[in-house]
Amino acid sequence: MTEKRERPGPLRWLRHLLDQLLVRILSLSLFRSSCDPPPLQRFPATELPSAVAAAKYVPIPRVKGLPVVGTLVDLIAAGGATHLHKYIDARHKQYGPIFRERLGGTQDAVFVSSANLMRGVFQHEGQYPQHPLPDAWTLYNQQHACQRGLFFMEGAEWLHNRRILNRLLLNGNLNWMDVHIESCTRRMVDQWKRRTAEAAAIPLAEGGEIRSYELPLLEQQLYRWSIEVLCCIMFGTSVLTCPKIQSSLDYFTQIVHKVFEHSSRLMTFPPRLAQILRLPIWRDFEANVDEVLREGAAIIDHCIRVQEDQRRSHDEALYHRLQAADVPGDMIKRIFVDLVIAAGDTLHLIQTAFSSQWALFALSKEPMLQKRLAKERATNDSRLMHGLIKESLRLYPVAPFIGRYLPQDAQLGGHFIEKDTMVLLSLYTAGRDPSHFEQPERVLPERWCIGESEQVHKSHGSLPFAIGQRSCIGRRVALKQLHSLLGRCAAQFEMSCLNEKPVDSVLRMVTVPDQTLRLALRPRTE
Repeated sequence: MTEKRERPGPLRWLRHLLDQLLVRILSLSLFRSSCDPPPLQRFPATELPSAVAAAKYVPIPRVKGLPVVGTLVDLIAAGGATHLHKYIDARHKQYGPIFRERLGGTQDAVFVSSANLMRGVFQHEGQYPQHPLPDAWTLYNQQHACQRGLFFMEGAEWLHNRRILNRLLLNGNLNWMDVHIESCTRRMVDQWKRRTAEAAAIPLAEGGEIRSYELPLLEQQLYRWSIEVLCCIMFGTSVLTCPKIQSSLDYFTQIVHKVFEHSSRLMTFPPRLAQILRLPIWRDFEANVDEVLREGAAIIDHCIRVQEDQRRSHDEALYHRLQAADVPGDMIKRIFVDLVIAAGDTLHLIQTAFSSQWALFALSKEPMLQKRLAKERATNDSRLMHGLIKESLRLYPVAPFIGRYLPQDAQLGGHFIEKDTMVLLSLYTAGRDPSHFEQPERVLPERWCIGESEQVHKSHGSLPFAIGQRSCIGRRVALKQLHSLLGRCAAQFEMSCLNEKPVDSVLRMVTVPDQTLRLALRPRTE
């Protein structure tokens, strides 16, 4: 007999709310004493403080909250951190394209959702753009004196390494990377094709439909595919012929996936408090990150040894190019591992794995679009495919928020924003705003094609990779991967979604489906 699950009642919800409030109060009281109070500022007679200077600007609407906890109560009532993008979307509908809110803590955040305001934020980000870092990761790095890659760098160190990677991953002729991407994608899709053909060959009763093949563990498969692409770009395709590396990648895929499971749990619990109390939520996260960093470094060392043994100088790879740019070996390791597990300006693995999953889901709901894409691929055209990728990234941004700390006082759309304010770009809201896109809830790839631009009122309403100096360094690789995967799937399969309930998005560090996606394939017959 199936056990009946108890539905959470008002008392359980209230207890959860009180637990969250207690955690927040304890966290603030524990660490407020360790922070020195800010020195008293004195302004010369000729210099006015920000509050006075801001008087001539249009005030930014502010959401009222409670002392200490801010509007944390409202967020919990709306579903908690996993529904933050929906919660902020509702706030924008209530307060407009810009507002202030304090979701606990001691400082307001400014949320913006209009295309013009979002562009303005990047214009004010300064020479060394600063973005908010996950508290759990920052604490881990401090506790372990851990030096990390591009995502965690700041100042001159970040700019130096960013410029090197710009030359290698964004600028100039990048055809050498396309070979590796196509090779890895072909290997995965060919495996799907064999399994689909086997399912279709099973005899059915007269008049029955051809059997479909349901993709198992899709999320994990896409993780593995993305890691293989990274390894090939970094060290060349020859490294994948090594059985030991294949085994290491299998294991690495599993533990990288767990990093984000543990990180998402620390979104609703102060990491420092969890670390002081040595709670399992922190111990699990810490042990998992230890393992990921250790295994990532081991994979790199083994790839280097394999490459040196085989001496395949014709196999172009990023590793050689970084060496030629005099990047130290330890820095190469830091860059590689963060390309896999970080976010922001080094988002790659997570961006591609989940963006591919969302794009396959969107395409599975559009059978006519699948046919059109198959015909387009046969003519070596790609405009419709380009539009589909943009539509998927617009509707399902893997990072629903992009943050910047403004280095100076700034004027944004007639509003005054103080120095060091955290400004968050609400990409989920912007991508579904009818003032940016006509019929925003529909998948319309044509809106991005030349001659159909009337369906895009503000193209910068969708900025999945950000813009500016700290935009995603892996965007060229990610877009090529999406193009290769979706093109092959549209040409070879008829796709359908088997989920019985509507699929929605939830936030677990990144935007993911609220249920396991069940995608089925059949051989394309026309």
